Amino acid sequence: MQFGPRLSPSRTTALVVVGDVVCIGLFSTLGVLQHNSGQVLTRVPEVAAPFLVGWALVGLLAGAFVTEALATPREAAARAAVAWLGADVVGQALRATSLFSGSFDPAFFLVSLFVTGTLLVCWRAVASRALA
Repeated sequence: MQFGPRLSPSRTTALVVVGDVVCIGLFSTLGVLQHNSGQVLTRVPEVAAPFLVGWALVGLLAGAFVTEALATPREAAARAAVAWLGADVVGQALRATSLFSGSFDPAFFLVSLFVTGTLLVCWRAVASRALA
């Protein structure tokens, strides 16, 4: 297990994190549109926020924001998958609090795990090739 810096401050890391936010935001946007929640501009941030918090916290712990996380497409995909599993749990748990709207929904957990996880894994694998 790595016990060092959990964040590599670099342009590459910043670009990858922007892509991560786009992936989470895309899933949130599609969900809001599909469920006709109205007010897309206000609902998307509400839906995405707990998962972005989860991604930041678990991503740091899982080493998703260090240079080594992009060493190979396989490494990038593996770290993204592990980090998203934890981030999805945290995001769902946060939705069950009064801090965020929503609740812990097992069906939503699975959809988010699969769809957002796939987006993040694919993005990270491509980014490891393109930005390395």
